[in-house]
Amino acid sequence: MIKKIKYLRSKLLEFLTHKIALPMIGKFRKKPKFIYSMNDLLKLDHGTLGKDLEIYLNKMNFKLLPNYEQHDCKHIILQYEMDEAGEARMQFYFLGNRHYSIPVISTCFICFFLMPEYWKQFYKDYQEGKTGKPFDDVDYNELVYLKTNDLRKIYSHVN
Repeated sequence: MIKKIKYLRSKLLEFLTHKIALPMIGKFRKKPKFIYSMNDLLKLDHGTLGKDLEIYLNKMNFKLLPNYEQHDCKHIILQYEMDEAGEARMQFYFLGNRHYSIPVISTCFICFFLMPEYWKQFYKDYQEGKTGKPFDDVDYNELVYLKTNDLRKIYSHVN
């Protein structure tokens, strides 16, 4: 029964993310366009954010999603997995980091009710977000050349 519930929850979150949230975000997002392709990232030096992003996406058999590349960079910097738990945890981190956007608030609200087994972890992530440096005004087209470990020291709660 628990496996069935988790499966249905996973499908619901996948639907909400890929069929509703991503298309809406793409229409309203005003951030600078991410100018790199997977092939461009492949050519970057090892240990850089861009190369680490390419390695992780390939390992997970994922692609760069248009208008969501910057979000994926945050996964690499903050070391949250790109799965439903990692996504939810990262949103609670952003909530603690005072990033009050509709996607963050709605994801936290939905995941709070759908994922009660993570409540303690969500609280920890929220608390860690309160001490992390905000990602405001970051140019991810420049960040891809920087060392991931250096970026983690600047932005992350995990050093």
